[in-house]
Amino acid sequence: MAMITPSRLGRAVKWFITGNPAQRRRVRQELARVAAAAFGDFPISDDYKLWREDKQFLDDFNRMSPGNPYSQDRKWTLREYVKLSNALPGDLAECGCYVGTSAFFTAQASTHGKLYLFDSFEGLSDPDATDKDIDADVMPWTAGDLCTSEAVLRNNLAPYGDSIVVLPGWIPDRFHEVANRQFRVVHIDVDLYQPTRDSLEFFYPRLVKGGVIVMDDYGFKTCPGATRAAEELAATQGISILHLATGQGVITKV
Repeated sequence: MAMITPSRLGRAVKWFITGNPAQRRRVRQELARVAAAAFGDFPISDDYKLWREDKQFLDDFNRMSPGNPYSQDRKWTLREYVKLSNALPGDLAECGCYVGTSAFFTAQASTHGKLYLFDSFEGLSDPDATDKDIDADVMPWTAGDLCTSEAVLRNNLAPYGDSIVVLPGWIPDRFHEVANRQFRVVHIDVDLYQPTRDSLEFFYPRLVKGGVIVMDDYGFKTCPGATRAAEELAATQGISILHLATGQGVITKV
């Protein structure tokens, strides 16, 4: 962060009071960066990204996740992968749906195939030792976290009901019901080691050529088990994981 000097502060005050829209926006962004830096390692990224001008996307996101803007970039990224996959054959799947925000954007962007959704609707299972290997400043997961109801999910996804199949249950108990399907996009967002590993081991062999697995939790200190599961699969299969700045990890079937 640039040093705050009397001249810079004076210019900021002037811009905020009498400046043009671009100058006032710049002041607001710098104030956000100062506040973030004052309370810890909470970086504010560059402004003026084009995807932030997509009003329909932001309206849909805010309706699905009111008061929770933190994963906007991940939802946008997942939707872009779904769009790219429309040139491929196959279905789509999601492991860990919560209230259905990711599934909403997946269904919205998809042009063909079914979207199969897997969730316990009882929250997370018991974290194991790998999941608990976190730094002292990280909040640990506990069994039952992120619990929601199937009714909430179905209500949120009502506009896409014909293209969605909900398979409630603990992962991987119902995977066998899609064992004969091929997939072009699989989204994994289950936070913990064992369900992540089970999901990867089942779906990777069923990806079509060019298909992708998008892992929501791969690059987060809060989810060491999910990271380990992905890296174990990569080592076993001799494949690479694309680590995105959003925190997602992407595996592409070649």
